[in-house]
Amino acid sequence: MLKHRLKILASMLIAVILVEGYTYFSQNPTVISIQSENIKGLLSNWKFNPGSLTKLFTLQFSDDNNLAQINSGSTGMNGINNGPPPVYATPTKAIKPTLPAVVLTKAGPTPDDGLVDFPFEPGDTNNLPGGGVPTNAPKPTKAPKPTKTPTPPPIKTDLRPGTSLKEIFQEVSRRECFPAALLMAFKTEETGERFKNDSATTIKIYNTYGWWTTGTGDPCYGFGYHTQTGIVPQDSVSAGTSCNSATGDPNDIAIMGITQISQQEEDSAKKYSSSIVSGDIDRRVLFDNALIFSIISKSRVGDPPSTCNDWPDDAIRTAAEKHLGSSCTYVYDDGSTTNYCGDILKLYKQYKKEGL
Repeated sequence: MLKHRLKILASMLIAVILVEGYTYFSQNPTVISIQSENIKGLLSNWKFNPGSLTKLFTLQFSDDNNLAQINSGSTGMNGINNGPPPVYATPTKAIKPTLPAVVLTKAGPTPDDGLVDFPFEPGDTNNLPGGGVPTNAPKPTKAPKPTKTPTPPPIKTDLRPGTSLKEIFQEVSRRECFPAALLMAFKTEETGERFKNDSATTIKIYNTYGWWTTGTGDPCYGFGYHTQTGIVPQDSVSAGTSCNSATGDPNDIAIMGITQISQQEEDSAKKYSSSIVSGDIDRRVLFDNALIFSIISKSRVGDPPSTCNDWPDDAIRTAAEKHLGSSCTYVYDDGSTTNYCGDILKLYKQYKKEGL
């Protein structure tokens, strides 16, 4: 009975050893070479009886008494003293192979791959070259707000800015946000070509406040006379001089200057001009005349366009009609007529196309 049980136990033990051995060595192939050396050392120190090996594999074991005698070193079945039981060499512990350390390094971008080098995080495959969007993508910076153009300081000198009529209108446009091309259109319609091609010296005379009192300029040339009467006013050194024949209009509203501004229009604009010209203004000064015209025209339109150099047709027609003071039909002294609003619009587009 004992012999039968030992056979079963040995069979199970051998099966377990084989299965576990196969599993271990299949998972750790590098250990096989090391274990083979250990087995060689074990077998070289293992003294055994060939007959015992035969019995082991044939599962033939001695009875209980013989087994006891063998373990105690007594005489066996053949009367031979087997001596003390063999001493088996203790197998050396398998040395686990040292695997080379694997260091995962992130390859930096090449000049042509267009990748951004983000810090590598363990397990974050999106940050590897060729991966997807980085986990912690940098936030885009806010677009800088455009710097507001600083407001020019008020003019404190009698000499106004600009050495040509074009420069004067552009300076007024920059300060009052009114199209320079529209200023040139009204000037051309009202007083023709005068001052357009004059020298800087001449422009300086008529662009200085008080020229009509110093005698440096000619009131007849500088439109320093009342248009409806043709007479130079009393505050001029040439007071009473006739520069032109009367227009036949009995109501003199003291119209003067390159865009033909009345006294009432000048007075209305003064309370709005102090941020541009710190002192007095006068419609006989080239710069001041354009400034007054810009202020009152924007007021007449009611809701002027926000753009300083690009007005729509309807706003221009409104400004022209308000300045004329009647419908867009203008009647000349000889009885001929013209479409005043249409003329202004046409001239505005012409000067705008020329880059004014």
